[in-house]
Amino acid sequence: MGANSAQTLNMVQNGLNTFQDVTRMMDTSASNNPNEEFAKLKETEAKRQAWETRQQGKKEAQVLRRNRESTRSRHTANWGGANLAMSGSKKLLQDANRLQDRQDEDDLLFQGENNAMSILQDGRHGANMTRIQNGDSPKRSMLSMGSKIYGDGR
Repeated sequence: MGANSAQTLNMVQNGLNTFQDVTRMMDTSASNNPNEEFAKLKETEAKRQAWETRQQGKKEAQVLRRNRESTRSRHTANWGGANLAMSGSKKLLQDANRLQDRQDEDDLLFQGENNAMSILQDGRHGANMTRIQNGDSPKRSMLSMGSKIYGDGR
């Protein structure tokens, strides 16, 4: 076995050791800690609520779109039934209303997504508070754990 192969194997082994250390630090469920399980339950419940909130936002946007399209089509049919051509300021007004309807639909979708993100943040915060109150550390990303990973020991 050459020097390069030994070096490569050594680097791979160091990488695997680091990965195992990081996995061990981030996986607190292996200790069967009931407080960690409760914190995870809070996060899972927040994910479920966020999903439902997103779905509700989508449903509200669809209902709004259907109602407004129905109203617009009735107005257009009335114009057509009266043998009037839709042009000029009436046409511009109809186009402006169509654009406003799309913006209102987008607002509902944005509001649903914003509410879902808020629910997720609240759930994460509640779960981390449960962890902290019970002497555990909050869940962190790998970036925030850099000093522990690279041996600074903090």
